[in-house]
Amino acid sequence: MTGQHADEHGGGDARRLGVALILVLVTAAGELWGSIVTGSLALLSDMVHVSTDFVALALALVSVRVAARPHTLQWTFGFHRVEILAAALNGLSLLVVSAFIVREALARIGDPGDVHAAGLTAIAAIGLGSNAVTAVVLGHSHSMNMRAARLHVLSDLGGSLVAVIAGVAIQVTGATRIDPVLSLVIVALVVVGAVRLLREAVEVLMDRVPRGIDLAEVEGALLTVPGVTGVHDMHCWTIASGFIAFAAHLQLAPGADPQMSIEHAATILEGRYGIAHTTLQPEQAPSPRLVEFSA
Repeated sequence: MTGQHADEHGGGDARRLGVALILVLVTAAGELWGSIVTGSLALLSDMVHVSTDFVALALALVSVRVAARPHTLQWTFGFHRVEILAAALNGLSLLVVSAFIVREALARIGDPGDVHAAGLTAIAAIGLGSNAVTAVVLGHSHSMNMRAARLHVLSDLGGSLVAVIAGVAIQVTGATRIDPVLSLVIVALVVVGAVRLLREAVEVLMDRVPRGIDLAEVEGALLTVPGVTGVHDMHCWTIASGFIAFAAHLQLAPGADPQMSIEHAATILEGRYGIAHTTLQPEQAPSPRLVEFSA
């Protein structure tokens, strides 16, 4: 990918993310207002779920912007991990808000109060449509950040659908207790997403080997490179979403061309495992004749 094409691709992603952010923000504000007017906890829970989309989209947008910033001698990997730190903080805040909604839901199950079912249904339906439009705006992309953002929005369609179901069910049955019960379902979706976000953030900050990459398999692949007789001191970690780094020492047979071996190994790492940032150190093994003479 040329530098110009990369800039155009990143600019297109940023524009789509900007439009999606506006749609999600308007949806969240509308559902917050609607939850106050209708007294629906399910609508408030869905607003929190929509807020997770806002976080995901904002992080994706930050990642697109930050990726264009050059690294410095003090920040040799740039500022990519700002995305990870923000994800961890947002994950914690979502858990706190979810705990508040669970407490309110449990209290309302015993005393559900009044819920304006028609208003709940109408506002939740608008939110459902808004999420569908946002998913279309994001479209399909090869970018990991864009795919993750779109998955967040698609998952929120389920939360909006649950809120619509709550409104219709209350209109049909008159049982307002349905509202806090279904709000717990929406909160469960939020908690699952928040825990997953926190787990992924901690794994990145602890430099865990990225999921989906088996270092034993990588070692076997590198040993197929002509001239490579051994691999050791392997390290593989995630700098940020879609930015994986790898370092290793390659032991070479006597007479092997270090440059050719490194280029072949780098091609395998990028082609099979999507690892483009590699640091490979060749180590020439002593010749058998020299070892025998030394003995």
